Amino acid sequence: MVKAGLKETGSDMNKRLLWASLILFITLIPFSDRTLAQVVIRGGLLIDGTGREPIPNSVVVIEGGTIKAIGPVGRVVTPTGATIIEANNKIVLPGLIDMHVHYRSWEDHLFISHGVTTVRDVGNSLAEILQERKRSQEEGVAKPRVYTCGPFLDGFPPIFVMQVSYPVTTPEEAKAATSKLIRAKVDCLKTQQNITLPLLEAITAVAKKGKLPVTAHLGDSRLGNIKASAAIALGIKGLEHISGIDFLTTPQSELEEIADMIVSHSVFVDATLVLDEILSKLLDPELKKDPLLKQVPPKEFAWWERVYGLNTWWTERHSNRWRTILRKKKEFIRMLIKKGGVITAGTDTPVPYMYPGVSLHRELELLVSAGLTPMQAIMAATKNAAELLGHADRLGTLEAGKTADLQILSHNPLENISNTKSVEVVLRDGRIVWKK
Repeated sequence: MVKAGLKETGSDMNKRLLWASLILFITLIPFSDRTLAQVVIRGGLLIDGTGREPIPNSVVVIEGGTIKAIGPVGRVVTPTGATIIEANNKIVLPGLIDMHVHYRSWEDHLFISHGVTTVRDVGNSLAEILQERKRSQEEGVAKPRVYTCGPFLDGFPPIFVMQVSYPVTTPEEAKAATSKLIRAKVDCLKTQQNITLPLLEAITAVAKKGKLPVTAHLGDSRLGNIKASAAIALGIKGLEHISGIDFLTTPQSELEEIADMIVSHSVFVDATLVLDEILSKLLDPELKKDPLLKQVPPKEFAWWERVYGLNTWWTERHSNRWRTILRKKKEFIRMLIKKGGVITAGTDTPVPYMYPGVSLHRELELLVSAGLTPMQAIMAATKNAAELLGHADRLGTLEAGKTADLQILSHNPLENISNTKSVEVVLRDGRIVWKK
């Protein structure tokens, strides 16, 4: 506004034009890109991830990216002026968490469009993954929230290249490498197959002081690598791939003892059954016909061919072995669940034909086929995952005070776990990041 009697200068006019442009810009920002003051999701069947009974005709009140109130219609007041998202005849579910990925930025759309709002990276270049984690924390990004263990802690020679591994040969080196990762502020620590018992002991000791969970991918126990029971005794918090157990020869009595130890030491088991399934059919020509293959960068596919021997050394004998392992792992999970074991859901994407998001839904199907109820499978990818991450205070379940990461489905996954695929809307931090 120009005061009477004063002449407007060019500078004043420029300021007015700038403010007018800014106001117009804000007005034109799409709904999904704004920080919404209040959003209400109303009318859906709420499966909150805690394991409690679903709430029909629910109301979820979101303010500033946080759930402010949640419950049935009639008990939760809808704020005046809030943006309403009607979810009648729909399902409201927490955003899913994939607990075993090797994150690449090309995966973002596939994760988000399949309802995966958080991932745990368990092996990557430190500088690159810390940068990706930072980007994932930016407001309004349509990508999953990233937590990371940084590079693998491995023995020598490392299983994977030096860019993604910290190979160590002595307990002193193991302590130094662990301390370096703690100083870098990683979210967890991941040991790889060639780590030895003295090295793992050094790592877990430093990790305990630094209050970081250690998750372990153990090597083939037939070759003298660490057994699961020994790693559990040293204090690992997560067991990847149910490794460190020879499922082809271990007697049932010993499997029972290992399961009891997992439960008594409160170890989370990330089964990655979908990985075993993929390896069991790696030679299936139908895999190359999947339309999702077009979304895989050529560089990634070349890595698949080199590391997994596609079209070279992989044979039907390898596939048959993994079919047997998959069956045995399912039997173990069925026993573990009956004993009170806790499962998390992970995939190992992007190994060959393991598509982000899609593979997590398949993992849930396989977990149900292994004896979990649909509710338990959902908890594996929500509540249990958040607990292992150490962020159950704000992620994993839909409760007042927690981050508003959620999705709206068209069909009920408690009736059929495959219905987790029926994603229609995805919110991260209370804003729509994907809509069908």
